[in-house]
Amino acid sequence: MEATQTQDKNIIRITDILEQIKELNKMIDLHKSDTGSSSMLSQYEYMRNEFVEELKPLFQDFQITIDAA
Repeated sequence: MEATQTQDKNIIRITDILEQIKELNKMIDLHKSDTGSSSMLSQYEYMRNEFVEELKPLFQDFQITIDAA
């Protein structure tokens, strides 16, 4: 039962992270077209990469390996 609760929490966190990445991707696309906002673009890309790194161990619990660019 405890393993199921842990997995449920992981699923919730994975979903949350994926939603965050989706929003960050929108912001990245927006700032890619604006040459004056390279600092913001770098910050959004950094945040997205951090979320991807957080996803890796969560997916391993489901025997899924991710390799993101």
